[in-house]
This record gives sequence, structure tokens and C-alpha cells, in this order.
Amino acid sequence: MKHKYTRFLYCRYIIICIVMICLTACTQLPVKPPIEKDMGYEVSPEPAEEKTEYDPSKISMIEILSAEAQKFSFQGNYQDALFIYNQALSQASEGEKSQLIQRIESVLAKTPTKTIEAFIDIKNIQIPRSLLLYWLGLNYALETDVENNIVRSKEVLETFLFEYPDHPYYSDAADLVDVIKKSLFNRDTIGCLLPLTGRYAIFGQRALSGIQLAIQELSKKYNRQFKLIIHDTRANPDIAIEGVRSFHQKNVAGIIGPLLTVNQAGMEAQKLQIPMIALTQKSDFPLQGDYLFANFITPKMQVQTLGAYLFLELGIKKVAILYPNEKYGKKYMELFWDIVDEYDGEVVGVESYDGKKTDFTEPIQKLTGQFFPIPDFLKPEAIELENNVAIDEDENTSLLQTGIEPEILEELKEKEEEKIQIDFEALFIPDSPSIVNLILPQLAYNDARGIYLIGTNLWHHKSLLKDAKRYNKQAIITDGFFSSSVNSATAQFTKNFETLFNTKPKFLEAISYDTASLLFLTAMDETIDSRQTLKDALQGKHVYEGVTGNTIFDKEGMAHRELFLMTIKKGKFVEISR
Repeated sequence: MKHKYTRFLYCRYIIICIVMICLTACTQLPVKPPIEKDMGYEVSPEPAEEKTEYDPSKISMIEILSAEAQKFSFQGNYQDALFIYNQALSQASEGEKSQLIQRIESVLAKTPTKTIEAFIDIKNIQIPRSLLLYWLGLNYALETDVENNIVRSKEVLETFLFEYPDHPYYSDAADLVDVIKKSLFNRDTIGCLLPLTGRYAIFGQRALSGIQLAIQELSKKYNRQFKLIIHDTRANPDIAIEGVRSFHQKNVAGIIGPLLTVNQAGMEAQKLQIPMIALTQKSDFPLQGDYLFANFITPKMQVQTLGAYLFLELGIKKVAILYPNEKYGKKYMELFWDIVDEYDGEVVGVESYDGKKTDFTEPIQKLTGQFFPIPDFLKPEAIELENNVAIDEDENTSLLQTGIEPEILEELKEKEEEKIQIDFEALFIPDSPSIVNLILPQLAYNDARGIYLIGTNLWHHKSLLKDAKRYNKQAIITDGFFSSSVNSATAQFTKNFETLFNTKPKFLEAISYDTASLLFLTAMDETIDSRQTLKDALQGKHVYEGVTGNTIFDKEGMAHRELFLMTIKKGKFVEISR
């Protein structure tokens, strides 16, 4: 960092020298015409209009003002010096202005940034705004003892470049901006915001283990030292904001995290223009700014993966949805219904249930067409026979009309019930294994057999293998990571993780590994020389091949990937190859 800063100061010195040399070469003082000596003949007088340009009273006033300004400048009173030069500039001729501009620039080079800022805000100022901006940017670069002045220097010079593309100092300012950008961008260092203490520490530690493995492997592969600066957020938004500010001062290339309190930290990262990839499924997070990204498993990813497999590969046409009547269930029900419509499928049944109950017979029978409740006002009244035996009117009528005895009629009814046909090929149940383990046996009991059972990543739990082992056939489950995948990158990651941490990785470890890897690999590109170009590269439709699949960020900063698919065979989760 010290070397970069020394190089930066050297570049600044070269730029100023070049500028001053150019100014000296291009702006010479007006030369008075020589005084003719009396050679014995009459000299014709000069035209009157030329005398007007070199009016003695006017020249003397400019010289007087300049001398006064120089006196203030020698005293270190640059503000008054500039005010007097400004007054002189308002009275100077075109020929005199170039000399005054040169003197003004020699004062601006020594003027504090606060003073120049004040002059920029003055209306009808005679000193050109372009010069005020240029020297303000250069002087900010020199005031390194003040926090964020390097950043402010870049911002001011970028304003100068934008407003004055044809200015003679344009290329010098552009060179300095490039030097500043490089000094502010440490491509081999990223910040990490995770809750490492407190109630959510277990999740932060799991994520950190994946990031650490990524750094270890990248350092070995590319023979360079990658650095991770860790800030424990303790799931506190204020502490997360402090972490972002600390990372900014340490010139990190980007930030991984946070897991929680993402909005507050994201707003600060956007303000400081630091690329941040949060480990969150909140789709609205990256919409807060173009420096914000989200990389996690989302409900939309899950239904898209399920939909593509069900309708494109299995050729299913009709599905049903059985969902818990709460926020999670409603969200997945709506998203799955949308994806069915997208593939021109048909939802033939949708039923909700109370997740606090254990009997799901009613919603299941409604889906299978076996539940036909009769309203009270349509229920028949019992008819009183002479022998005081009560018989329902509909049953009595059927006996009278058909002459069939009750025992035979009951047998016919049972055979009719056996012929009930399920008119959907797959049933989507977005709920946890504890509830699904209760629902699956009841589906079988109500003859809802031979259908695909569709679940979210919550189903990817060992309890489903044990507690519903007789009823989990034809299950189709999606998840963001599958440690037993045949994918070579996933398999190698799982092996390396187990060797290092003596436990199998799960999705959180894998997505953290991928996020760290893609951020470092993108920053390594030699064309990436600033946080802005890093941000642009992440949005540039580049596909990153990771252990969780192929990831790409859209223009809003949301990650997209095709997830893993699994089924259950011989009491184990097995990957569905596609």
C-alpha cells in the first residue's frame, strides 16, 4: 500500500510539472513595442485603436492589483489573493488574462480545498470553474491526512472530466484519476460481514468455513496471497455499518455478506460504492443500488427448477397443490402456480391446511374428489315408519326404486369408491419434513397413489428418509447443494471440506465458498482496476462455474442458477441426472 501511495504522489508531481511547463510555454507576457530613438526623421504616430489596448491607467491598475495579490499569497492568505486576482481578471484585456491565469494557478496550487470549494459556489466568479475544479481535485489528493480525501479527489476530477472534455488538462486529470482508482482498489483483499458471536454465530461460523476453504485453494492455485478482513456483525445493523466503513478505509475490492441486517449494511456499501454480495434470498435487496448483489437459494429458483423438470423432461400436464395456510406456504403456492402457467400446464386442485393439526384427511379428499359435504339445508329428514324405524329418505327411495337389499347396495358403493381416479400426476407440498411425514401416509390411506410428490429444499432432510420411508417413493426434491452430487467440482469441494473440517458441507458452506471464489476471480482480471469496473464485471453476464452450479447475476444484481434435483431410492437421497 505504501508503495502504491508513493507511486501515486510521484505521478501527481509529474502531472503538475507537465502542466506548469505547458503553461509557461504557451502563455507569454505581452511584449511592449520598442521605443524608437530620434534618428532625425519624423516617426508616424501609432493608430489610436492600438493605444487603447495599452492604456497606461488600465495597465497600472492590473499591475497594482497583481502586486497586492502576490503580497497576500506570500503571507499565506490565499483567499484574499484569489479575491484580488478575481477583481483584476474582471478588468483585464484578453492579452492580459493569460498572465493572470498563470498567477492564479500558482496560488490555487497552494490553496486549501475548503477555500477553493467556497470559490466554486460564488456566483459570477471570474476565475474559470474548470481551473477551480482541476486544482481542487489535485489538492484533495495531497491532503491525505483527512479521511476520504482521496475519494473526494477522484469525484472532483471525474466531474472535471465530465464537464470539460476538451480542456487542455483533460489527459492529466484522467491519468491522475486512474492512479487514484488503483490506489483505492486492493484486488486481493475482500471484507467479510458475518455474525460470529451471539445467537446466530453458528450460521456465521459455517459460512466462514466455506470462505476460508476458498481462499486456501485460490492462494495455492494462483500462488498469490489472498486476504480476508473479517468483521463480526453480531447481527447488529449498526455494527454491520461500522464494518462497511472500516472496509472502505482499508480499500477492499468488495464485501461478502452479511447474512442478516442486509439492508442497512447495503445502503452504506452503496453510498461508498463498494460491491457487496449479500448471502440473502431477499429479491428486493439488490434493487437498493447497482453495487449490491444477492447470492442465495430463492423460492423462485426452486419452482423454476422444478417446473422445468416436471413439464419439459417428464412431460407432466396436470398438477395439484397442497399447502400450509401461512406465509411460506402461500408464497410457494403462488410461485408454483405461476410456473405451471408459464409451461402451459394445468392446476386441477389447490387446497390449504392448518399446519397446527395432524389430520389432513379433508384437504386430501377434496383434492382427490372424495369429499362431498352436503349443506345442512339439503340434508334429508328422517321418515318415521309404522314400526318406528327411522330410514333416510334417499336410502328408502333407492330401496323402493331398485329393490336392492341394503347389504348389496353397500357392496356396490364400495366398489364404486375403488374406481375413483386421481386426475393429477404430481402433487406439490411446500412444507417441512415434520408435516410432510404426516401427510404422506394419509395420502396413501386415501388412495392418492402413483403420483409424483414434489417438495422444496426443506424436504432434503434425513427425517424424510426414516419417518416416511414407506411413502416417499417418486419424490422430487430441489436444493441449492447436494454433497453426493456426481458433479466433479461439487465432489472435490465436498472431499476437501471434509478433510479440513471433519464434517460434510451443506448449502451455506457451499454458497459462501462460491461467493468468495467468484468475487476474487473476477477481481483478479487485469482489466478490473476499480470497484466500479468490478461491479460492472459482476453484472456483465459472466457465468461462474461453482460447486452450487453455474451462477450468473442479472442486471439488478440477483443471482440465477439451476438447482440440484433429487429423489429417494433405497433409503437414500439420489441425484436426478439431467
